[in-house]
Amino acid sequence: MVVENHYPHKTELTSHQKDKIAELRSKTKDILATYPEYDTDFSLLRWLMGWDYKIDVIIPKMRYAVETLVNLGMNNHQTTSIEQINKDIKKMSAVAEYFPGGIMGQSRRGDVVYMQAMAKAHPKTLVKAGPTSQLFQLCISETEMSFKIIRQTEEETQRKMGVIIIMDLDGFNMDLLYTPTLKVYMSLLTMLQNIFPDFARRIFIINCPTMMSAVYAMISPVLSSQTREKVRFLDKDWKNHLIEEIGEENIFMHWGGSKKHEHPHGDIRMGGKVPETLWYNDSHKLEGDRTKITVSARSKSEVWPVFRCLTDFHPEIGSFKIEETGEYNFIFDNSHGKIFGKDIKYKIVLE
Repeated sequence: MVVENHYPHKTELTSHQKDKIAELRSKTKDILATYPEYDTDFSLLRWLMGWDYKIDVIIPKMRYAVETLVNLGMNNHQTTSIEQINKDIKKMSAVAEYFPGGIMGQSRRGDVVYMQAMAKAHPKTLVKAGPTSQLFQLCISETEMSFKIIRQTEEETQRKMGVIIIMDLDGFNMDLLYTPTLKVYMSLLTMLQNIFPDFARRIFIINCPTMMSAVYAMISPVLSSQTREKVRFLDKDWKNHLIEEIGEENIFMHWGGSKKHEHPHGDIRMGGKVPETLWYNDSHKLEGDRTKITVSARSKSEVWPVFRCLTDFHPEIGSFKIEETGEYNFIFDNSHGKIFGKDIKYKIVLE
């Protein structure tokens, strides 16, 4: 049995892979035309590898993914450097700084290195500080900006690249398993895997707590089999392992490297409690101005969708620019609901 080279040079693509790339490109040319930068052999190969070359399965998923990226303006976003990406993400929301994460750089190979100090998050205040969809948009944008760097590197090296994810659980506590936010995080993981297939080259988990096996058992059901295969739990020698995999010069000093920055952790977002000044003010309910509908389980009512959101602590508040004239339908979707209906109050303003 021949094992497929998951990170080939362009000259190493097989005839089968070239044929499948051409077929997928032909069948998705309309959606690729909306995001020309996305249309590369390796971008399409990620979809093929992520879904076992099943083009009929890939097409609707890829269509949704590209449409989502275009709707978030990623097709017009110019990515100049990793430092600029980290700055752009922090500018997206006043709350962004409190959601741990950021791009540390690139490995010696050229893979993007993403660091997430997840244990530094404070879920019980984070959930009060912004709409769930804002977190989803931030993470999708950050991941796609990472892939812009990857596509640039692939163009230069002519070799398929990926993302090395480092999950730092130093400071882990039971508050991180707060049920409402855990559900949001699991929905986020599912969504990112759907939009970015075959995105991770390695997933390293460091500073694991003693109860790591129980925590991983809660998260693993939402991970694809391909993602689970890339997860590695590192022991106390994790600093040397990361240096060997990534390069000491590409790792900030906080994590054992020699990469220079005014802060030991560089420009990685390090979380913390969200100050009360950023929490949602419940006194601004505007009850008299809102329309109420009930969406039954397993049904849809047209009024505006995109993400499966939690609104127990913070309502969905946001805006978007209409590019073309015409009729717009907003859809509140409860098709995932098996038993319970949802009461929804909404206010839509056209300016």
